[in-house]
Amino acid sequence: MANLDLYRQYIQTLITKHDSHKSKGGEVENELIFDTAHDHYQLMRVGWNKLSRVYHTVMHFDIKDGKIWIQQNMTDVDLAQELVDMGVSKDDIVLGLQPPYKRPYTGYGVM
Repeated sequence: MANLDLYRQYIQTLITKHDSHKSKGGEVENELIFDTAHDHYQLMRVGWNKLSRVYHTVMHFDIKDGKIWIQQNMTDVDLAQELVDMGVSKDDIVLGLQPPYKRPYTGYGVM
């Protein structure tokens, strides 16, 4: 349970840190979604850029079976390494954005 609370805190810290990177122009807002009851965490961009609708997930994490799953990363930042730097074991990080057959070769956890 201690790891679970820490992992929630780490993910929220990461998302909040990257929320500071605001979009230029248009009426686009960042939305931070922290569902601690179901362990889903997202940074979304939502709004309008002139006549174009903006609605996409910048980053998405889940916690499943005590492991942090990185489901989406549309940044140039190595989120897995940032988690490791915070103290998360590589075995507790699953790159869900990679196909299952590639996960054993990533150096991170597999499920």
